[in-house]
Amino acid sequence: MKKIKRFLSITLALALVIILNSCKPSQQSDYDFTRPNIVMIVTDDMGWHDLSVYGSEFIETPQLDQLANDGLRFTDAYAAAPLCSPSRAAIMTGLHPITVNITEHIHGNRPAGPNQKLQTPPIAQHLDLEFTTIAELLKQRQYQTGFIGKWHLGGGKFEPQHQGFDSNIAGSYNGLPNSFFYPFFKMGEKPEIQNSSKEGDYLTDVLTDKAIEFIEKQKDTSFFLSLNYYSPHVPIEGKDSLVDKYLKKRGANSDTTLPDPHYAAMVESIDINVGRILQRLKELGISDNTIVLFTSDNGGLSVEEVPAFAKHTPPTDNGPLRAGKGYVYEGGIREPLIISWPARFKEPKIITNPVVAQDFFNTIAGITGSTIATEDGKDLMTLLETGTMEDRPLIWHLPHYSPQRGKPATAMRLGDMKLIYFYESDTYELYNLKNDRSESNNLAASQPDLLDQLKETMQTELDRLGAQYPTPNPNYKGD
Repeated sequence: MKKIKRFLSITLALALVIILNSCKPSQQSDYDFTRPNIVMIVTDDMGWHDLSVYGSEFIETPQLDQLANDGLRFTDAYAAAPLCSPSRAAIMTGLHPITVNITEHIHGNRPAGPNQKLQTPPIAQHLDLEFTTIAELLKQRQYQTGFIGKWHLGGGKFEPQHQGFDSNIAGSYNGLPNSFFYPFFKMGEKPEIQNSSKEGDYLTDVLTDKAIEFIEKQKDTSFFLSLNYYSPHVPIEGKDSLVDKYLKKRGANSDTTLPDPHYAAMVESIDINVGRILQRLKELGISDNTIVLFTSDNGGLSVEEVPAFAKHTPPTDNGPLRAGKGYVYEGGIREPLIISWPARFKEPKIITNPVVAQDFFNTIAGITGSTIATEDGKDLMTLLETGTMEDRPLIWHLPHYSPQRGKPATAMRLGDMKLIYFYESDTYELYNLKNDRSESNNLAASQPDLLDQLKETMQTELDRLGAQYPTPNPNYKGD
């Protein structure tokens, strides 16, 4: 009898354990997928081909390579523009640069010179407060929000702390630092980083220190961190130890072969610092339900800079892609894009569908249950989960002469086809990016029917967005 009672008690205990375990939520459901932490990292002028995982055989980026190999890597991701301010405005608002009237970099649009055929349209010199930013969207969802690094969307009352961010470190009107070494900017201009730094400190490291401080402070909340490295923009300055490494690696061709060793050192510094952030997220036990998004604001600089910043330029060549920053060819707009969300996406994926920077806003809105959305971007969650998304026209509108000597142009991608219109010459170029990502085989003359269809679609999109166009320059004297 005692044996039977003991057997029954053990059986009942086992049954109770099984029942309780079956009622327990799965590990995946332990996370609130509507309130993930979000760390959005945007670099400045990093090209599509600058990371090892995107094909660089010279620059070493093991941390970002691992993030891409474990997460979601996009092959055909685009900035909203080939220049910084319009691209950053689109990231912040989910709106096309045309919609916010920032189609050139702020402070860069000047009256046409006598050797320019066209007068280009005026742009806003700041991101107007009327536009809702990602930070303002997330504040409505009770997120803590922090901005660190390059803003370049206006100073004073248009700075990040007036655009939904609880804190702002080093974000103002500046498009670049005076130097990547202390004091970085004019002394006293950014005390929030200068007062805690010293001679020899490197800006990318210091911004990462501040990012980690923010994460540690907000680890028990839902937070959004917008971390915007000023690097690898000019001035091209790397840390000595890394520059020496790449000079030795390059050998005798260090002055003639791209990427430049000083530029490579800047990119590896970014990689090292992203690794620091990823490690701290793990140590704090919050990495699984933290979205980490890594991208750049436009393509790599592929020409010599203005004399004040010409040292070590051109710094990179964008690999197989044509041209670079300041041009609507692929080298100017195609970007690395890596997204990691371990709790939601447990298996790595390579995503080949074209996506664009203004999609980030709607995607974050959809994830967090916000009812705010824009007409200029898409919620990418269906694509991330299923791998499919309907083709839509993507427009890049640069009705300006870029500082990199690019001429006024508009480009559109639809499916595999890309159409480019040049305003000075009134000419079109047409490329099949699936077969010709270097944009070397112009199909405009050989496919007139397709050209006409795409021209009509492009004009429809420009009309919908309310595009402004360049006009003849009455003071043009010739080249």
